Amino acid sequence: MKMNKLIAAIFFLGLGQIAFSQISIDGTNQTQIIDCKGDRVEVAGSGHDITLRGNCGKIVLQGVNNTVKVDGLLSVELAGSGNKLYYSKALSKNGKLPQSILGVDNKIIKRK
Repeated sequence: MKMNKLIAAIFFLGLGQIAFSQISIDGTNQTQIIDCKGDRVEVAGSGHDITLRGNCGKIVLQGVNNTVKVDGLLSVELAGSGNKLYYSKALSKNGKLPQSILGVDNKIIKRK
């Protein structure tokens, strides 16, 4: 009986790691196209041009002069300066994008 509980716990923990995957981008001047697949995304550093295909979880965009384009997302947090986030749809139940903007000249722009 104890062995079955141990196997179940290991299986459950393994699934938890898959459900909370994260994409992290740091450094300078990277241009990337990434399939998001519901992941949380963190972008830091400067001068990045990142395109996220599909739907993402929360996006945390920090640093200086980064541009992120995303199809759909659950929420966004911007900090730093000169960052821009372009999105097509908010995935929240009410259709509004939960957001936090700190710093200067940071913009969240909805695309049509």
